[in-house]
Amino acid sequence: MKIPHWLVVGFCTAPWVAALVGFSVLVLLRFPPSGTFVGKTNFDGKSPWIFPFLPSERASKPGKQPDGWVGQRITGDPAYATAHVPGPYESAEVSIEYRVERQPLIEFGLVQGTTSDLSLTSMYAAELDSPQWQRVTSGPVSGFVRNAVPASRLRDPNPSGVAVWDATATTPLLSDPLSSATTTHVALRGAHDFSFVPAGGKVVVTFTYQLANRKAGTDTIAFRAFHGEEEIPDASYVTSASNEVQMGNLQTHTVTISNAEPGVYRVSFLAPDDVFIRSIETTSRHWVVGPRVYVADAVGFLKETAPANVWTNSRHLVAETFHVEGIQTVAFGDRRTTVPRTHTVTRMDRTDTTNGPVLLSAPKGDIRFILDGYASFRPDAFFEPKPRRFTDATDVDTEHLQAVLTPYRIPEKLNDGWMRSTFHFPLHPDTDTLRFVLSAPGIMTRLGAVDIRSVTITYHRPATQLVDWLITLRQELANAWHRL
Repeated sequence: MKIPHWLVVGFCTAPWVAALVGFSVLVLLRFPPSGTFVGKTNFDGKSPWIFPFLPSERASKPGKQPDGWVGQRITGDPAYATAHVPGPYESAEVSIEYRVERQPLIEFGLVQGTTSDLSLTSMYAAELDSPQWQRVTSGPVSGFVRNAVPASRLRDPNPSGVAVWDATATTPLLSDPLSSATTTHVALRGAHDFSFVPAGGKVVVTFTYQLANRKAGTDTIAFRAFHGEEEIPDASYVTSASNEVQMGNLQTHTVTISNAEPGVYRVSFLAPDDVFIRSIETTSRHWVVGPRVYVADAVGFLKETAPANVWTNSRHLVAETFHVEGIQTVAFGDRRTTVPRTHTVTRMDRTDTTNGPVLLSAPKGDIRFILDGYASFRPDAFFEPKPRRFTDATDVDTEHLQAVLTPYRIPEKLNDGWMRSTFHFPLHPDTDTLRFVLSAPGIMTRLGAVDIRSVTITYHRPATQLVDWLITLRQELANAWHRL
């Protein structure tokens, strides 16, 4: 029997037609004309778009957990997850369903591009998830205030009773009358930020510094001056430190800001830890340093070590030493805590109700502090340039907080203690991978956990006509070529 020609042609072309239809379906799924693509995972290992949290020592194996739910349990900080971007999109909306156990604060963010530029934003705060607090907006700022506290407290430049979390506070308008210069001998190692109140309409500060020359080559040192968040180019300066092979000579640099309006002026000293600040001379009566305070050893400069004695408004700090000489007992207000070993972070928390600065003392020096506030080397020089940072250790009652400046929003409440938080991220058209970070500071010491049962990513771009859709397809082909 002779097979009809049309049947032969049909059998030959069917695979090609099927392949073309399949390809067309995939293209439409990845590049929908609507401009919206949704990827979702409950961490069962089946999603081609969203991958589990890592490293494995900080996150459980994805799938069914010992107590019956499906997802991943985060028990270390930080944890990372990646997602494959399905095409050139302008933005991504990330929705996470989770519950929290013994963890008061969580942040979530995105590592930008191929760099290490990390942007974290507020995700969960147990202290603010209370009927005692309400979310308000006052002018251009938003945050939380206690019940009966007016929303305008968020714009009050007085930093007392205010904390900040992922936000910028109003700069207080401060000034002092002209006074003579005073010199404070210090032993600070590496980069530090200093805040000054202008005196007589000026800020004049002279730094004396020294290079240890522990390694070959020169080190770059920079002084950057700011009024609020705006840099003052005329007062900024970059230089090269000594290139000797022994303890370098003392060098000085003076930062002068004339016609200084009332406010707070910040001078950032940018240098590697081989550079030591030995003294600070200034006409400002009020000046502080922080949040990093690294009290150095005094080898090659003085015969004895330099103790750390500063006054601070911090309620919480972490301390760390990198030399056995720095193992010691630290006094923080009425608390005494021993730094037991090198290269180990020690947390310290005040529980007193003192509003003013307290003494922070480390008699052996050679220790690095990261504060949630600021410190001064004389109690009469202390002032608050900004509110304290809102952290996982913040106790809103003990610290008498009235307001918290933050973009944080209370998560959507689901059933059985589960919550949902949603984040929005702009995307560059050639982005092909998103790298997320979930930060739960202190979670290991609390034996806490963050259970995540689903992540949904909705990608957006404008709906397209045929020509625009072809341009989008071309962009994705270009992205694929660059990935080869």
